[in-house]
Amino acid sequence: MSTRRATSMCVPVDARSGAELRCYPQRAPLLTIRAGRPALLVTFTVPDHIEAGHVEFARQLAQSATAYAVEVERRFRGLPRLAQTKEVA
Repeated sequence: MSTRRATSMCVPVDARSGAELRCYPQRAPLLTIRAGRPALLVTFTVPDHIEAGHVEFARQLAQSATAYAVEVERRFRGLPRLAQTKEVA
């Protein structure tokens, strides 16, 4: 039985949280976000067949994650909000 190899990048946040990207040679990547239980896994239902909609989803996910990171850092530094998004009570 051959071992499936994957490239992995893990960004630990604290002992219970982190984000990890696993890239496989013959299938779609797998993104795992752990911020409590259960972890959130982001992948495609047919991992060996990627279409334009999957690329668009990945780009929207990256854009939202970038905006989230900016807002978290601004809050950490005591700066006012930058994004003009819907507020959730």
